Amino acid sequence: MRTKTVATFAFFLAAAGSLCAAETTALARPPRFSDYPFEQWAAAPERSAIKWEVHLLPPELSVHQRLLERVQTVVPGSELEKRRGRGELVLLVRFEDSDGRHWRAGSRLNLAKVQEGVKSEELTFTLSAFVRPGEYKVLVALIDSKTMEHSFTRRTLHVAALKNDPLPDAWAGLPPVEVLPVVDTPDAWSLPEVKGLLRLPAGSKTANTAPQIELLVNMTPSERSPNSAGSLRRNMSVVIPALKVLSALNAENRPPSAAVLDLTRERIGLETRNASALDWSALGKLLTASNPSVIDAKSLAVQSSMRDYFAREVVRRAGDSGPSRWLIVLSGPLTFSRQDETPLPQLAPDPNRHIVYLRFLSAFRGGPMGGQSTGEGAADVEIAPPQRVHGPTPGLGTVIPMPPGRGRGDMLFPDDIEHVLRPMGAQIIVVGTPEVFRKTIAGLIAEIAAN
Repeated sequence: MRTKTVATFAFFLAAAGSLCAAETTALARPPRFSDYPFEQWAAAPERSAIKWEVHLLPPELSVHQRLLERVQTVVPGSELEKRRGRGELVLLVRFEDSDGRHWRAGSRLNLAKVQEGVKSEELTFTLSAFVRPGEYKVLVALIDSKTMEHSFTRRTLHVAALKNDPLPDAWAGLPPVEVLPVVDTPDAWSLPEVKGLLRLPAGSKTANTAPQIELLVNMTPSERSPNSAGSLRRNMSVVIPALKVLSALNAENRPPSAAVLDLTRERIGLETRNASALDWSALGKLLTASNPSVIDAKSLAVQSSMRDYFAREVVRRAGDSGPSRWLIVLSGPLTFSRQDETPLPQLAPDPNRHIVYLRFLSAFRGGPMGGQSTGEGAADVEIAPPQRVHGPTPGLGTVIPMPPGRGRGDMLFPDDIEHVLRPMGAQIIVVGTPEVFRKTIAGLIAEIAAN
């Protein structure tokens, strides 16, 4: 099967001549199924009045620990050239499960905005959805709203359960299909509109005896990175989805607390006692405002003490003696530069204290980069030169392998977070794929339950 390389959720204009950038205003509303005889088409034979290709990409496990399915609809540039200047191309997609339940989504492209020079290119709609294992029908229609010409196809989709799944009950209570919206970063990382949490019980079934769990997120990129803004996006595209996943740990009894650290400014950017109810939109605003390339003079003055600030926060949160408690640190590798040479604080041994550092490799492609969509609705829209590859397309849940010769924990630069945490007795876990993350979560749950 041929598939096209696109970035899930995001729109990237690869050919500046295809669309006028000043005129990519989204349409007023997504398409409505009631405006078209979809049921009539569903009962009729398939039709291809508009040249197109429809691909159901293989489901993949994403960093959100949900199976991601993508429906890709490709229209050749010759069709765009013939139809440009009036009307819209409307995409309608309906998922049906074995119980007859429906999930609908759509998108549309204003053909009046398409300019000359698209004949050698192609249009791609990519609709993404979280799906549970099962059997589905996927019905897809593409309509020219001016002429009402349409193409229609029906496909079957088999979503297999994960082999030897370490978290077999994690999707209990979640809907079979959740169509994902096209959103910009940082909302593309946390997906605020996806409300359901995984089922991740850990430890005691009562709040009074359940262990205390705290999630500590580093939002500061490494100082060794030549592109601090790009480093922040790469890290957060994995760490923020991981935060959302782990916010479900024991959520029914004693949900974890969470804090987001801005080491550059030595402050707590956001903190909540109940991570399962975290305000993801507020976190998105924080990430948007925290441009690592724009630092005020006061923040510059304290950059040499970032390592000490981080160590003090860890001691403050994990150092108190008491019942079983877990501090889980989430970050990409981080290197501090020009730090004060002061002794790090020490922690006395405590069997009830558990510090775990989940280090997400920079090669982990766990989330979208975000961008602007030219269409309106649930599908991503792209006009670009044809670019074909075989196999799964890069995107949410796809992993780019480490270069040859690089081991599990090898780094180009040392990881100073590890250097701070290891002397405190922290467990260091390197996470490079969604599958490793899933096994790590299962291992954490087993350890928490045993302590």
